[in-house]
Amino acid sequence: MGRDFETEVIGYIMEHYPMRKHWCKPGLKQVTKEWTLVDDFQFLPEDAHDFLSDLFEHFKIEHSNFDGRNYFEYEYPFWQKRPSPEPEIKPLTVSMIIDSAKAGRWLYD
Repeated sequence: MGRDFETEVIGYIMEHYPMRKHWCKPGLKQVTKEWTLVDDFQFLPEDAHDFLSDLFEHFKIEHSNFDGRNYFEYEYPFWQKRPSPEPEIKPLTVSMIIDSAKAGRWLYD
């Protein structure tokens, strides 16, 4: 029987990036495949990159084609011109990480 990447990825996230159900009460939210980095984890782009770098390394996902600008809205200093047209931000889900872990490389973009 092959590896259960869904269980491994979700378990790793739950262990290393736990999310409390409520800030002042015990108990953790259960991560699902449908969670997105922006909506559910509410990561800032810098934190999302740290999170993804850790997962890419841990699960040996080759990610040279990964472009964070597809998934995160970046803040630009007032003196820098924003890219035109601004790229459409796509959701990045836990399911995409699971699929890429199975394949051993980033499958999207």
